[in-house]
Amino acid sequence: MKLRLTLLAIFTSVVLWGQNGTVSPYSYFGLGDFRAKSTVENRMMGGLSMLGDSIHINLQNPAAYGTLRLTTYAVGAHNKNYSFKAANEAATDEISDRGRVTNLDYLVLAFPLSPKSSFAFGIMPFSNVGYDLFKTSLNANQDEVSTSYRGSGGINRVYLATGYQPTEGLSFGIAAHYNFGNLAYDRYQSIDAVQLGTFDQREVTISGFDFTLSAIADRKVKLGAKEYRFHAMFNRELQMNLNASNTQTLGTFQTANGATRERLDVNLGTLAETTVEVPSKTTLGLGIGKDRNWFAGLEYSSQDMSQFRNDFLAVNNATYTAASTLKVGGYYIPDYAAINGIYNRITYRAGFRMENTGLLIEGDELQNKVVSLGFGMPIGSTANDRFSNLNIGLELGKRGTSTSTLVDEHYFGLNVGLSLNDRWFVKRRIN
Repeated sequence: MKLRLTLLAIFTSVVLWGQNGTVSPYSYFGLGDFRAKSTVENRMMGGLSMLGDSIHINLQNPAAYGTLRLTTYAVGAHNKNYSFKAANEAATDEISDRGRVTNLDYLVLAFPLSPKSSFAFGIMPFSNVGYDLFKTSLNANQDEVSTSYRGSGGINRVYLATGYQPTEGLSFGIAAHYNFGNLAYDRYQSIDAVQLGTFDQREVTISGFDFTLSAIADRKVKLGAKEYRFHAMFNRELQMNLNASNTQTLGTFQTANGATRERLDVNLGTLAETTVEVPSKTTLGLGIGKDRNWFAGLEYSSQDMSQFRNDFLAVNNATYTAASTLKVGGYYIPDYAAINGIYNRITYRAGFRMENTGLLIEGDELQNKVVSLGFGMPIGSTANDRFSNLNIGLELGKRGTSTSTLVDEHYFGLNVGLSLNDRWFVKRRIN
């Protein structure tokens, strides 16, 4: 059997729900490719989420809003280039392909409610489906059978979060997301020299809420003549129970021109309305640093993906097991208070992330390894926005391997984010 991957490079609109956010064949499984939930600043530190400060939005950890002191607008986008390799069934040949996507990642506004609390809201993608796969095989009569698989769509989320700092060094937060979107999965099959082919089209409309609870603690400690700050965090993403409205259409088409001959809407019975269950996820983190100078941290996440449930779109050769993620990263600022030399005030970031996704494809677990680095450059020019910054980062990642049943996927991403600060509700003084 031959396997050929046909992956289309699509430049997408800045309207989130109009995006085709991936060209990965792995978006065939589950709810598609889960998108990064972090800002560019956090993503360049391996995705660390434990840091909160007075000028940056933190999409992963709502407790960070307990320390936000300025109104902050954040927007981020990325361009990702993919390369794919896959072995044929006999492992005698290797097929390769490429793809590219450009997407908006988040658009968020946060502002202080009081000296001890802040509120944030925005919109961002949660997952994307986008693949175009083709395979040929021989049936019992030795006729060539051609099958194509195409998927599109995505799930987006409206984001609401608040954080509260009851005392210095301790913050709590909660985030709520409303998830919505449509996913489409099509299969077309034809036999050589037969005039009619068959198709199976499935569509899913997703909606539902989920919640995140978090806490951040930090404390200054003197070691000899030097003072450091230790950080700890806890984050709990509660189980998602998403409502899914499902439809399925079967039919035939003319292989010569693709015209549909017959269509039949399937009576799905109890599968017409289902619940997609995404298990809860727990993250713990520890870090150490020196305020406005440097930081290094580590986070570990665990999620029992064996409890993942998606009855309507279950795949025979895919199962799930426990998932985990290890993140390591940090930042360095040469001289935060430097008057001259913008390079002294640049924030340099780097990180590493390794994920055991919990997805087993014919018994092989899909892993994801990512190296990231980037910098944040001050761009503010007035007293009100002097902390605004432009953030640019690079990611180099790998999923799967062509030596097994998996596809070897490599990707290179360019990430750009703006964090714009302002002061609201400032009383004017007139002398």
